[in-house]
Amino acid sequence: MIGALVTSTVAMVAVAVLAFWTARRGAAGTLPRNDFIGIRTGATRASDEAWIAAHRAGAGDLRRSGIGAGATAVLPWLVLLLPEALREPSIAVVVLAGVAALIGFSLRAGVVGQRAARAVTERP
Repeated sequence: MIGALVTSTVAMVAVAVLAFWTARRGAAGTLPRNDFIGIRTGATRASDEAWIAAHRAGAGDLRRSGIGAGATAVLPWLVLLLPEALREPSIAVVVLAGVAALIGFSLRAGVVGQRAARAVTERP
């Protein structure tokens, strides 16, 4: 069980760092358009202005994704304080809740970013 906790902790810390980095760069308007990271939709890729608007608008939710990933990295270790019979189900609940938060906030960042990008590209 410890090996799985270490693996999931390392993975979630990496995701948290990436989410916070993306949020910081997005909020500052310094995340360049690319094919690897960020809110990548047709509207956000339409122009540099749309890309910047999308990432500024979605930065808060990207930060929340990072918080969810960070919590998913740390909280399962606290579950080890519970009686042995409760550990595995509790770890499963904690990890699933954290991953759900990570996915939910990432999707919300995409929706908010898409709206901001469209507002930029659809100006008269």
